[in-house]
Amino acid sequence: GNIDPTFDGCKLAEAAGASFVGRENVTAPKKLEKLLVQALEHKGFSYVEALSNCHINLGRKNKMVSAMENLDWIDSITIPKKKYDALPEEEKINFLPTGILKQDKEANEYCEMYKEIQKVHQGLRPKITQDDFVKKI
Repeated sequence: GNIDPTFDGCKLAEAAGASFVGRENVTAPKKLEKLLVQALEHKGFSYVEALSNCHINLGRKNKMVSAMENLDWIDSITIPKKKYDALPEEEKINFLPTGILKQDKEANEYCEMYKEIQKVHQGLRPKITQDDFVKKI
């Protein structure tokens, strides 16, 4: 068995500052492809969780003999974010939302902010203040 508690990778990425976070499962390949394209086109750090079956380990652990059983289970625990948001809080624990979970097009991009700090040290711009940050990081 595994004694470590589970965690939500999407929530972890969001807390770490990702400005684009999404999740989709492999039973919806067109949606997954669209989500991946959106993540790649997004300016800033993007995180996409692609839920896929592992019928060898996860399937055996949960007594799912075939890959299809495993995929059906993944499909049964995922719902679009809009439907997830409409659920009562006590029901949300049974599901994982899919689609774009966070997209902040106005967030400061890390590399651009780093370049601004370099300019300060090179004497090419005044000192950076809190006003330089459109949003809190």
